[in-house]
Amino acid sequence: MKQQKLLQYENGLRVIVDSVPSVKSVAAGFWVHVGSSFELPTINGLSHFTEHMLFKGTDKISASQIADAFESYGANVNAFTGKECTCYYAKTIDEYKENVFELLAHIFFDSVFDEGELDKERNVILEEINMVEDSPEDICYELLAKSLYGESVLGQTILGPTSNIKRFKKKDVDNFIGQYYCAERVVISLSGAITLKEADAYVKKFVLPKVCVKTTGIKSATKIKIAKKHVERVKDFEQSNIAISYAGLPFNDKRASVLNVLNILLGGSMSSRLFQSIRERMGLAYSVYSAPSAYRHNGSLNIVMNISVDNTQKALDAIKTELQKILKGDIKTEEIIRAKTQLKSALIFSGESTQSIMTANGKLLCVTDEVYDVNKKIKEIDAVSLEEVNQLASDIFKDGHCCTAYVGKEHKADFGGFSIG
Repeated sequence: MKQQKLLQYENGLRVIVDSVPSVKSVAAGFWVHVGSSFELPTINGLSHFTEHMLFKGTDKISASQIADAFESYGANVNAFTGKECTCYYAKTIDEYKENVFELLAHIFFDSVFDEGELDKERNVILEEINMVEDSPEDICYELLAKSLYGESVLGQTILGPTSNIKRFKKKDVDNFIGQYYCAERVVISLSGAITLKEADAYVKKFVLPKVCVKTTGIKSATKIKIAKKHVERVKDFEQSNIAISYAGLPFNDKRASVLNVLNILLGGSMSSRLFQSIRERMGLAYSVYSAPSAYRHNGSLNIVMNISVDNTQKALDAIKTELQKILKGDIKTEEIIRAKTQLKSALIFSGESTQSIMTANGKLLCVTDEVYDVNKKIKEIDAVSLEEVNQLASDIFKDGHCCTAYVGKEHKADFGGFSIG
């Protein structure tokens, strides 16, 4: 049986521990409540740049030695940056859990940001930006964010513009670390073969002596009203990518389970309406799906597909048809039951992975200050009714206010007329 516990220290640091005695692995994550949505335009991309630099050498070991050290313990290590969080994580066997935790804490607190390494990593990130330019789906998602959130911080890319990346210096990273990597913004999430007592001992030994206790007044993006807008990029890709987005729910909204049920039956599974209609019956797309996207104060429900340019209008019309059916009360009870079963299964499956447990616990606590409870989530899913799904669908789709993005060859489709209200 899992035993989840929350440790809170006087300096504001929080540690969430999900002990799973039946496994032999441990997943550890250092979460920081900062991402691209906290950045001014002049430093857009610095959260991600900083994440890269934490693997480029400390006061004791070089970048190559960092990789050697983690792999000598058989550990998987990585990091990612989002719009509201940055996470550094590792997974190892229980035999080396203290060693790996110490090493993760070491790069988190003792990286030196050598100018030579900084210049090399700058080139790596510029290549990462170039790689996005060769990915129509990535471009489409960036355009969709711009369509949804405009010039606000949520409309910024995570990677940042090349002009910023080219001029970031050591002092920029140092200042950023000093401002954001402080105790009150850090959550450490641990899951697997580790006890609360062990976690407390590791934190007191490797974290508390080094963590910054400075406080900051910078907060995440406030509620942003979504206005109807279309953004597109004409580029000679073999396939075209389309994204359609409606205002959704913020992260951990009380109706989140209702939205998740609606999403599953709309386009979140192979049995969903969009998949069965657009791919299986009409053969218009290889990939078509829906997915909610959520932040602390904002959220959206997105429909994404990649198609040949000649099928653009047909695909848009097919989506309109399915959404109109939903607005007319066409959802069946059996669809609700199937969607709820799928959601509960996904939760239980993820609960058997120490990595997934660590991520769920860390992100929720970092972004919302709440403790993840899988049993509570399952009860919320069980309680979702057909009436609630119909009401939320009406709230989301009825006014026809959606944002759209298109990436691909020249088309003749009418995105401006995409309204179902």
